[in-house]
Amino acid sequence: MSTTAHIMGMDIDLLTQETFQSQMIGYLEEDGLNVVHMISLDYIDTYEKNEIVQETLSEADLILPGEKTILSAHHVDVLEMGGMCVDYRSILEFMKPIDLSDKKWYLVLRDEKEARVIKRYFYRHFSRENIIGIRTMDSGVTDEALINDINTGLPDIVLLSMDSTGQEEWLLENKGKINAKLCVVGGSIFPLIIRDNVHIPKWLKKLHLGGVYRFFARIPYTHFFRKRIFNRQMDDYITKKKIEGSIENVKTTEAFGESKKED
Repeated sequence: MSTTAHIMGMDIDLLTQETFQSQMIGYLEEDGLNVVHMISLDYIDTYEKNEIVQETLSEADLILPGEKTILSAHHVDVLEMGGMCVDYRSILEFMKPIDLSDKKWYLVLRDEKEARVIKRYFYRHFSRENIIGIRTMDSGVTDEALINDINTGLPDIVLLSMDSTGQEEWLLENKGKINAKLCVVGGSIFPLIIRDNVHIPKWLKKLHLGGVYRFFARIPYTHFFRKRIFNRQMDDYITKKKIEGSIENVKTTEAFGESKKED
């Protein structure tokens, strides 16, 4: 089963585990590139009216919630209990039953810091032998060289993360050139993964304080705190829409008045 949640101007796909797995298996069997976006609260808030982002999302095959917070107004706990995909963790859990043993991954990441964390995270969930290439955008690689490297390896899945609207611009320019089955776009979610898997200094580990350090480091990014930010941003969004609606009504009234004068 699937449905759509309309959140601050963006439509997010909500899938059950069965539907999600069926979609992924279908994408990995099809010819041509399918694109799946995982998006966060910050992404929605920042790029709601960005034309490049909106164009990219309109062409996407799926837009999935990367964090539970963006579903706060849609009874996210009920959705989660009902087996719906609500964040990047559930996406990973839903992926595990799919046979990916022979699927090759290519990772395009922001920088070396992101690459270190995402590689460790990837290895906890998938086989490291499946990664056939990793490139970071801070290495100065050109688009042509990157696409050639991807296509030489013939990956099944490309994992894409870039700064700002870089990943969207890159997709619009190069989607038709990529020889892969699936592109998973996670630029706005990888920072959350990094914070959830914060690096613990060795001296704290020796003092057995790693758990305490991780707990306090993650507090600002927990669902509880992020939900408060979401509620505030949702209120701002509703207020803006009301103001825009009032302005449009005034313009319509003025235009009607002008036409009456002409009559």
